[in-house]
Amino acid sequence: MVKSPYDFLALNVSTNMKQIGIHIILLTLILSSCQAQENKTEQPKNDEIEITNEDVLNLRDKIAEFNEVQDSHIGYAGSPSEQYGNYANLLDIASDNDLHLLTKDTNYSVATYATFGLIERSNPLFIDVFDRFLKDDKRVKTMKGCMVGTDLVSSEIYHAYWNKVRLESDNEKTALQNDKNLLILDSLILVSDSAEWLLYDRVFSNRVFNEDYLLLIETHAFKNGNIYAIEYLFKNNLTDYQERIIVSLTDYLDKEEIWPIYYDKIFEMLLSFKQDELNQLLVSELKDIKEQYGDGKLKKYMKILRENEVKI
Repeated sequence: MVKSPYDFLALNVSTNMKQIGIHIILLTLILSSCQAQENKTEQPKNDEIEITNEDVLNLRDKIAEFNEVQDSHIGYAGSPSEQYGNYANLLDIASDNDLHLLTKDTNYSVATYATFGLIERSNPLFIDVFDRFLKDDKRVKTMKGCMVGTDLVSSEIYHAYWNKVRLESDNEKTALQNDKNLLILDSLILVSDSAEWLLYDRVFSNRVFNEDYLLLIETHAFKNGNIYAIEYLFKNNLTDYQERIIVSLTDYLDKEEIWPIYYDKIFEMLLSFKQDELNQLLVSELKDIKEQYGDGKLKKYMKILRENEVKI
């Protein structure tokens, strides 16, 4: 069995039993996931052995030379991707150990595709790789359909598994709520302070967490000012957190720059309280919205205020 890198369990240990509890839950999930894989296939005793399959190495070189992570079909015409074909060929001939070794490749396109392979084979060693990149993330060139960009490897790995869970289930909501490996990924994100915004969006949309997670969620919401954590508490624990949510949202409006998607959430939450003081605070924000995003966005938020019977 490959040595697990989850040394975060030794970090930030608090005397607060809820904080300790989340670490125990996460460790239990990790161990059960790894044990299930160990029962299915015997792992090499030394995971640092070199890849000897020349065909695997040749495909590794092709993927590295192309150096881009692509969907199976790309471009406006949806043409088959040659690079994805290289990955598919790699998946046909590489062993699980080959793939795990390739996740450590210094070419991050190779490392990403190798992790995709572990996910495709339902090998939970991909969790190890996700955690490694979450702690020390790298960017990789991507092409999704006709969209070209650069994305974090941790996000690519997360969404590969997230989509697998969604697409292989007849009930997406139930699958996201109950999948144990996804809960491990989400827990790793919650104990991290460096995940990208989209991962937090996924985490707080996937499920309703049990109370053992509330301390971490509170920290993200009220200490870190994470809008997705604030929104989660607004939707699921409003009675207990209403005043703290209001304070956090009003503080958030003091930021020099606020993304439109965050304005959407702030307006929705603050308007729901139907308090004149909060309504007028949103009215005063219209000037900043116009300066940052122009008349189009200004009209959008003026319309929202009028629909909620707020005088401008």
